[in-house]
Amino acid sequence: MIRKKLLCILHRSPPFHGAARVGDFISSSTKLNEKFDCKFVTIKSAETLDDIGKINFKKLFYFIDLYIKVLWALISFRPNKIYFTASVRGIAFYRDLLLSTLWKVYGLFLSCDVYYHYHTKGIDEFVSKAKKSLILTSFFIKNVNIILLSPLLKKDLQKLYSYKAIFYLPNGVEDNFKNDDEFLHYINNKNFSKESVNILYLSNMIKSKGYFEVLKLAKDLKNEKYTFHFAGGWQRKKDEMEFFNYIDEHNLKDTVVFHGFVNGMEKDRLFKKTNIFIFPTRYKNEAFPLSILESLAYGVPIIATDEGSIPYIVDDKTGCIMHDKDDLCTLFEATNNEFINKDVALYCRQRYLDNFSLKQFEINLVNII
Repeated sequence: MIRKKLLCILHRSPPFHGAARVGDFISSSTKLNEKFDCKFVTIKSAETLDDIGKINFKKLFYFIDLYIKVLWALISFRPNKIYFTASVRGIAFYRDLLLSTLWKVYGLFLSCDVYYHYHTKGIDEFVSKAKKSLILTSFFIKNVNIILLSPLLKKDLQKLYSYKAIFYLPNGVEDNFKNDDEFLHYINNKNFSKESVNILYLSNMIKSKGYFEVLKLAKDLKNEKYTFHFAGGWQRKKDEMEFFNYIDEHNLKDTVVFHGFVNGMEKDRLFKKTNIFIFPTRYKNEAFPLSILESLAYGVPIIATDEGSIPYIVDDKTGCIMHDKDDLCTLFEATNNEFINKDVALYCRQRYLDNFSLKQFEINLVNII
């Protein structure tokens, strides 16, 4: 049987962020490459997290390079389907808008299904600011299939009607356990004692993602038997200095441990000793944080805000949802009392396997396309 041709235009690391991690997996997906004849083009627009959203000559060069690569792929590869990681706003939206003219013209000559995968939210905010934004976005998504991370994000399209269809594709993360027996061995030997509790914040160290709220909680509980672990890369030097000055000012060196950016075995060790994962984000683009999925994979209960798709991920058996930052201390006490046990760990793990594993993500993606 002749396989249909799939052109994937997507982010890949570096820099290391959620969309890039998903792009890395898609480009190496066995099922996708078995089902389709695939060609991959990488969207390169930033080299570091700090570079995201800024305009410079290097990005102009990246755009020209990307435009030529996509144009050549359409001419030489002649795809039946196109998968594209779409941006919501800013200069990246206008870059994507210009790129989209290539496959819109291509579609006039050859039949082609187009899929825009949104890894973030904010479409409604963008189109509500100006009529021009609404008109351009309507043109951008006209007759294409939209892939959203969860049904909770459908309201982002409430002012738009030109798209073809909506599909939902929850993100997935890698399973660091070889099999169920290895996970059971780990969980049977894990320390669930309330006398020594490890709390983890793991994400980019961006203030709106809530790391400072966790640091304040560490100050309030510094005389208790808790250790607070922070892991992630800094976006701004000013925030890094403020973080460590706060630790010195409130004498938190015995309570707070900063690990920097972690990956691989270092991240694995950190999650394995974690008892509670806290993510009080109010980041405006937060849609489907992968760190919460990783927490579930390790059987770790979660305290997180009701931002984006988080209430879709975290149910009342896997943790607590914050509606206000002032709820953190109360929810921490409830989680510490009710969720640090083997039964909760097993449930968290099963929720991950059923909904947010890479295997399930891969199946869902192939089915959609």
